[in-house]
Amino acid sequence: MLLRRTALLGVFMLAAGAAFAAQANDLDINLGGNAASINYAAGLTNTGLQAEFGYLHHTDSVDIGSAGLTVVGNSNPVGSPFLFAVGGKLFFISPKQTSGNGTVLGLGGHFNYTWPTYNRFTIGGELYYAPKIVAFNNADRFLEYGVNAGYEILRNAQVYVGWRHVSAAFTNSNGNVTLDSTFMVGLNFSF
Repeated sequence: MLLRRTALLGVFMLAAGAAFAAQANDLDINLGGNAASINYAAGLTNTGLQAEFGYLHHTDSVDIGSAGLTVVGNSNPVGSPFLFAVGGKLFFISPKQTSGNGTVLGLGGHFNYTWPTYNRFTIGGELYYAPKIVAFNNADRFLEYGVNAGYEILRNAQVYVGWRHVSAAFTNSNGNVTLDSTFMVGLNFSF
């Protein structure tokens, strides 16, 4: 079942990449001790609208698929080292510790800062939150956040280290359940 889901997501991401080949695309892969994640972002317009697709697998606790729309841009178009993305994502959560799956609409975004004097070094972070009002099925709320620091080995390839935390609450559990909390190493490709 997991292999079928992963293959379906891969085919979908390749099809989206072919459809939006004229725009900027990013592929991000990261690995932690018990978790692996792949994320694909495809530019839809020249004004910064972007489609994002992702999949997170944690061997002990969860599988999470995501799809969303964000608007990406500089805080100041004239050479700002900050790049921001804001928008929303649908998260499809399949926990292993509780029965029942959940779907949430998380709002948030991510940022990236490139050091002006050392323009190959970057720091970044992300935050997505979904309260009960936008949580469906078995989910009551959802929170994902993380930070990373990277180095551009090529202008279109970056290596990074980071930390990610994902938690959710479900109707049949007491309080928040930590789904993933891990240090990770990753690669990000722009094409």
